[in-house]
Amino acid sequence: MSRRFLLTGATGVVGLSMIELLSPNDEIVILVNQRSFSELPQGVSQQIQGDIRKANFGLNDEQVAQLKGIDCIVHSAALTDFTADPDILAGINVAGLKHAIELSERLNVPLIHISTAFVKGRNGHDFNNYEQSKREAEACLSDNITVVRPSVIIGDSTLGLMPKKQGLHNMLKLATKEVIPIVPGDANTLVDVIPRDIVAKCILTIVDKKLSGEFWLTAGTLAKTLGDLLTLGEDDDITSRYDVRFKAPKLMSPTTFERLVKPVFMPALPKRFKRMFEETSIYLKYLDMSEGFQSDVPQLAEVAGECYQFDVRHTLAKNLVAYDHQHPLIAELSGAQ
Repeated sequence: MSRRFLLTGATGVVGLSMIELLSPNDEIVILVNQRSFSELPQGVSQQIQGDIRKANFGLNDEQVAQLKGIDCIVHSAALTDFTADPDILAGINVAGLKHAIELSERLNVPLIHISTAFVKGRNGHDFNNYEQSKREAEACLSDNITVVRPSVIIGDSTLGLMPKKQGLHNMLKLATKEVIPIVPGDANTLVDVIPRDIVAKCILTIVDKKLSGEFWLTAGTLAKTLGDLLTLGEDDDITSRYDVRFKAPKLMSPTTFERLVKPVFMPALPKRFKRMFEETSIYLKYLDMSEGFQSDVPQLAEVAGECYQFDVRHTLAKNLVAYDHQHPLIAELSGAQ
C-alpha cells in the first residue's frame, strides 16, 4: 500500500516522527516554510514551499491541482510557543486550521487535524496563549474532521531521540546537573507524556485505516506523577540500565517558590540554565493535572495489529541519555530555525 497525503508541519516533532516511519513506496507531499530538506527523505515524493497563514497555504492554482491525487491532509503545523503574542498564535494556529479546512474541501479529501489533549479536560481553562489559540481554532471544526489529541510529546521509546527539546526535557536535564535543588510543583501532579514514535504510529494508523472521529494519544493510565519523574536518578532499576544517576530536587509550593526562593535563586544561575529553568517553570504550570486523560492508544494498536506499549520512566531515562544527540533528519534540514 502506498500512502499519498499532504503533510503540514513536516519539519516539526510530529512531522519528522511520521516521516521516519514512511516506506519506500510511499508518495507523500510535504509543505515546508522556513526550513526544507536538502534531500527528500524516504517516502516523500515532493516538498512544496507554502504558508499556512495564507489561503490555499499560499499555493497557486497549478500547485493545488497537482494535489488532487492525495487521499487526505494531515495538518500538523502549529506554533507551540506558550508565551508568543496572541495575534501571532492566532495567525498561525487559528488561520492555519481554517485554511486547512478550506483546502481539504476544495480537494474533496478528509482532513486530520493534530490538536492537543490540553484543549479539553481541564474545565475549559486555558493555562497559556498557546492553549487559547488551539481552543479558538477548534471553533472552526465540524463533525467530519478527524481530530488527534496528543499530550506532551517526548523522545521516541526506543532510543530517546527528540528533534526539538521541550520544557520537560530541560527540567530533567537541569535535575541531572543538580543545579536546581528546588522545583516549584506538587509531587502528586500527574504528568501525561507520550513518546513521539507512538504518536506517529497512531496517526499513520488513522491514515491507513481511514479512521475518523476524535483520538486521544496520551499515556492515560500509564501517566506518572511529577514526583515519580524527578526521582528517576535515584531508582536502582533505572540507574542500573541508564547513565542518569542524580539527586532528586525538592518540591515546593509554586506560590512559596515565587515569593521566597526565586528572587534569590534565579540571579545566581548561569544564563543558559536560567533560560532553561524559566521554560521549565512555564511547563510545570502547563502539566499541572489532578486527573488523567483518556487514551485511545490501545484501541489504535489493536486496529493496527501491533503493540504500542511504552514505559514513561524508562522512556524519559532514554531521553536524558540521548539529550545531546541529533536526530538524523535534522541534519538534512536547511533554513531558519
